[in-house]
Amino acid sequence: EYVKEFSKTEKEKSKQKIIQINDLHIPYHDKKTLNVFYKFLKKIKPDKIVIAGDLLDFYELSTFDKDPQRRFTILDEIDQWYEDLTEIKNYCSEIRVIKGNHEHRLKKFLWKNPSLASIKVLELPKLLNLDSLDIKYHDFEYVFRGFRFTHGTIVRQESGATAKAELLKYGSSMASGHTHRLAMYIKTDARGTVGAYEGGCMCDLNPEYIQGVPNWTQGFLVFDFD
Repeated sequence: EYVKEFSKTEKEKSKQKIIQINDLHIPYHDKKTLNVFYKFLKKIKPDKIVIAGDLLDFYELSTFDKDPQRRFTILDEIDQWYEDLTEIKNYCSEIRVIKGNHEHRLKKFLWKNPSLASIKVLELPKLLNLDSLDIKYHDFEYVFRGFRFTHGTIVRQESGATAKAELLKYGSSMASGHTHRLAMYIKTDARGTVGAYEGGCMCDLNPEYIQGVPNWTQGFLVFDFD
């Protein structure tokens, strides 16, 4: 293995395989999908994993009506997060976490309760034990070689329409979550080709808070940078 690594050309060394997952919504994550993902990681061995937001649901901090019979607490969500991230760390040493709109619920809660806002341990990276797992945190986006990874702020009705709207808004190649759909939009003009990609979701497709059939697709994204 050492000789193989040493003999790589500079071009080969510059190659990077990055996997993006998003929208686990723990504890509404889909365990079967995650187990398939772990098997994929074991075989592919990516250089980086980007978790692009909504890894936790923060159900108790939601402003929506809540089920009084719900068993899960914020602590349950955090404990499950730690278990899942410890497993993912077995397959990749560099993990990036990007804040999503569900993590933003924590910030809005602290703003409404300013007496708690100064307690450092309640800040998202501290609360999620990111330092102890050596995971890097990004408040809005992670940019790698000009490619943007973000949770996303736009939701359109049809698959792919959100990718198009995000691309037209920012003008650069990018990947996002948020819509719970898999889709892409590619555009070529005089400046070259750019693309935007929607990353699906890793959550249960039949959560208790959705009536009917949600227009969601489970999945994740794989990018090869050369």
